[in-house]
Amino acid sequence: MAFLPGIFGRGNTPAPAPATPAPVAAPQPANTPPINMNQNPTGQPASMQQAPANPGANPQAMVDGSNAAVNPLDNFANMFKPRPVDPNAPKPPTLQDPLLGPLDPSAFRQQISQANFASGIPQETLQKALSGDAQAFTEAINSAAREAFAAAAQLSHGLVEHGARTAAERVNGSLDSRIRNFQIKTQNTNHEALAHPAVAPMLNAVKMQIAQSNPQLSPEAVQQQAEQYFTQMADVLTAPKRAAAQAASAPKETDFSSYLN
Repeated sequence: MAFLPGIFGRGNTPAPAPATPAPVAAPQPANTPPINMNQNPTGQPASMQQAPANPGANPQAMVDGSNAAVNPLDNFANMFKPRPVDPNAPKPPTLQDPLLGPLDPSAFRQQISQANFASGIPQETLQKALSGDAQAFTEAINSAAREAFAAAAQLSHGLVEHGARTAAERVNGSLDSRIRNFQIKTQNTNHEALAHPAVAPMLNAVKMQIAQSNPQLSPEAVQQQAEQYFTQMADVLTAPKRAAAQAASAPKETDFSSYLN
């Protein structure tokens, strides 16, 4: 501090007093145990040591993440993880699956072999046909054919009825989800950036992912969560840039260290 004598003057400055010699420390007894600097570097008893000024600045506390800032994107961490599939859960049928069950040809032939289409032929007609009456023989054949045709028509009607009913049940089962997906896709956003053609497909993909992971959410709630996901992600991505700009715009304190040289 070369400028201080010039300000306060040198003539009136009293001479410094001679330094008092430091007292000689008394030698320690030979039986005094040495101080373990690894356990207590200050050499003071544990009761006299001062507690750290900022316990939260402990590096161990920083490593375990107890004082780490909460990332708002943590709420959406499980959104893109595939849900575990139960291998024992029954698979719901779709319209792409066969409407009728598989048909075993051998079992069907066995059932047909037990059918008696001649049971409806009158006994008189059979007796006449066996005695050589050609007209009665023709009538017996026609009776058996009519019986077989009626059985075939009844079987076809039952198969068509079963197939139509199964298809209607499958359509009704998937109708609610189809209407919900349509309502989710047609939800409009108030954010101009999210409505841009370059961002809208990503917004729709996120909405469908949220809807798949949360079947109980309404279309409005799905839209709100998707927009919240994008806005929070934008805040997290731009946070370092905003912090740097805020630090650059903050008024700087005057540095007086140059006056001490």
